[in-house]
Order: sequence, then C-alpha cells, then structure tokens
Amino acid sequence: MNDLETLTAINEIGYLLLKHGAEIYRVEESIQRMCEGLGFHDVEVFAIPSYFTLSLTLHDGTPYHSSKRSRTNRIHLDHLYELNCLVRQISNQELTLEQINQKIHYIKHQKLNFQLILIGYIVSAAMFCVFFGGGFNEMIVSAIIGFVLYYFIYLMELLNMNTIVRTILSSMVLASIAIIAHKINIINDQQSVITGTLMLLVPGIAITNSLRDIIGGDFVSGLSRMIEAILIAASIAIGVGVMMMLLKGA
Repeated sequence: MNDLETLTAINEIGYLLLKHGAEIYRVEESIQRMCEGLGFHDVEVFAIPSYFTLSLTLHDGTPYHSSKRSRTNRIHLDHLYELNCLVRQISNQELTLEQINQKIHYIKHQKLNFQLILIGYIVSAAMFCVFFGGGFNEMIVSAIIGFVLYYFIYLMELLNMNTIVRTILSSMVLASIAIIAHKINIINDQQSVITGTLMLLVPGIAITNSLRDIIGGDFVSGLSRMIEAILIAASIAIGVGVMMMLLKGA
C-alpha cells in the first residue's frame, strides 16, 4: 500500500473517532495500533477532544507529521462500533487500501436512526419526570416537551449553532412549555417536568469521559471536557432561570 494514501485513511479514521465521541485514549490507541500494525516506526499520537496530531517515520525513513481538527462532535455509537471493527482489521493487515476506503465511505454515509432517537427523547423525558415525582399529566407534558426538543435541537444543529447557545435556547423552550402548562392548570407539579426534561440536556457522558481521562493521566483532555460539561450545566441553569423570571414560574 502507498504510505501517504494509507496515512490519509488512518487520519480520516482518527477524525471520525473524535467526531463521534470516542474516548481520548481510544483515539490515540487506535491510531497507534493501526500505524504500528502497518509497519510504521516511531509512532506518536496526541489527542484532545477536538484535535489530534500524528507523527511517525515512513518505511523509507522519511519523517511524517499530520494533524486533524473536529469542530463539531456528536456521539454516535453505531459509527464507533464500525470504526473499532475497522481499526482491528487494519491493525491485523486484513484489508487492502481500497477496502479501507470503501469502509470509511460506508461509515461516513451511514444514516442515523432518527425515529429511534425521537422515541428516546420522548420516553426518556416522560420516565425521568415520573422518577422525579410527576404524575400522569406531568408525564404526558414531558413527553411532548421531549418531542419538541428533538426537532428544536435538530434545527439548531442544521444551523450550526454553538453548543452553549443551543443548550441555553433548548432549556428556555422546555422551561417555557412547563411553566405555561402549569399556569393553565394542565399540570400541578412544574418542577418534576422541568427537572425530568432537563435530563435530556445534562452532559452526563462528557462528565464521565472527563473523569476517565483524568484518572487515565490525560489531564489536558480531561480538564477540557470537564470545563465543557460545567459550561453546559451553567447554560441549562441560565436558560431555565431566565424563563422562570420572565414567566414568573413557581
């Protein structure tokens, strides 16, 4: 296989791993295993949540360096599963360059199961509401909020809105619906609806990954993820707080 074309494919795999929410250690380890499995020497990989750099020595002794940046990351477990399988096959030299590129093309064009994600939004919002003490009416309103949030977030993603702005606006929308439903006596427990639906926005995976990175010694990536999670949490509080003041929610 041509060294530069092979490394272009490896860089693309690393970029996709970052983009779809892989842990930092997984990104670094995957790139390193692929390069070492294909016979490259002096392989060094450094990654943070939005960027990675790769340096190594080609088969002819020429030094090589590359970097990739992912500006918009979204967790996609189906893609991560396919990418992990691809990494193992490349590390074991089971694929030709043409087959690698075909698999990368397939993964990049694999469609999200939007119907399943919508159901997840609706069911999660309703069940979290019940968990926090809501009744039947509160559960129905929470399910409606989950439905609205799905399309609202999808629209903002199409508009390439910043994560912080997207979170503030989303929390304002869900708080508004809950407060209005309470004011017109559809629900009695406003707080269970707001708290339950806010769980859709809580950055639980970001917090978990940040702690995992810190424990694993990746302090830069761990702290950056932790700061991101804190900012998202603050954005949720700002959005809900603003609407409760404007609409005078209980």
